[in-house]
Amino acid sequence: MRINQYARKPLRDDSAIFAGVLDEVIRDVPYSSAGSLQQFYGSEPPEWRWGRGCGWQAFEVARRIEEQGGPTATFMVSGGHVPALYVESAAITVLDPYMPHVAPLRLERADAVDSVVRAEVDAYPIRAGRNGEPAPSRLRGTWWTLDGSLRLEYLRYGPCREDYAPYRAYTFRPASMLPVPPPDGLMRRILVSPMQNNLSIRTVHRDDRRMREIVLPFTGRPRDQLVDRSRLITKDNQGAVSPYGSAGFDRDLEPMADTIGCAPADLVEFVMDSAVLYDKAAPRDRVWPEYSAVSE
Repeated sequence: MRINQYARKPLRDDSAIFAGVLDEVIRDVPYSSAGSLQQFYGSEPPEWRWGRGCGWQAFEVARRIEEQGGPTATFMVSGGHVPALYVESAAITVLDPYMPHVAPLRLERADAVDSVVRAEVDAYPIRAGRNGEPAPSRLRGTWWTLDGSLRLEYLRYGPCREDYAPYRAYTFRPASMLPVPPPDGLMRRILVSPMQNNLSIRTVHRDDRRMREIVLPFTGRPRDQLVDRSRLITKDNQGAVSPYGSAGFDRDLEPMADTIGCAPADLVEFVMDSAVLYDKAAPRDRVWPEYSAVSE
């Protein structure tokens, strides 16, 4: 894969390529810290259907776009997060499956106010609001055209609070270029860093377009009890949490397994196998920030 700081100007039909590939990767390569654990600590990388971390989702977006004759991506890193960026003199297009936006985010220099461009697009999950109206998540971009810095903010609607709140935010600078692929040693350190306080797989179903997640939080129990399947939870499209063994857990697991192409029990085993790998790799005195296992 070619890596340049500034990609060539997109062809006239690149917007269609961008939109199609973004949608494909969100559906076909779910975000999966469990998949990355097995990629870097397991005996062999798992199939792509089991998902990957944010960087590998972005790399797969870039690979598929180049394969279809599209432009070359630029990769900047912030806090361990990597989107695929398509940088021109007149615009930046953002493709970031980790903050799963419904359409490409494009920031046009012509829209700048005091040398700052702002834009936003809908993202998953698309939840039901207070009166049943759609309440899509949002991906917001801010581009400072003078120094080339870019900030991405991902917001979700929380049904319990009946309002939007920031969920993730990263600032990228042109000096923070990432080699592709990154060194294996760097990735292994990131995967067991203190900021990684859970293992998860998050899917968007191809039919109902609802987002669901299976999570093994690391906090709330002694370190020697990390590999405990009874601590598994699921989150449905509304952000409602269901514990392992509940009807809600099984209900959420079924469409996730269908998305991946496996049995629900296999999905649980995949996460737990990844937890065993994490348990062996992470320091025994590791302390994580608290994971909030409450409904949104």
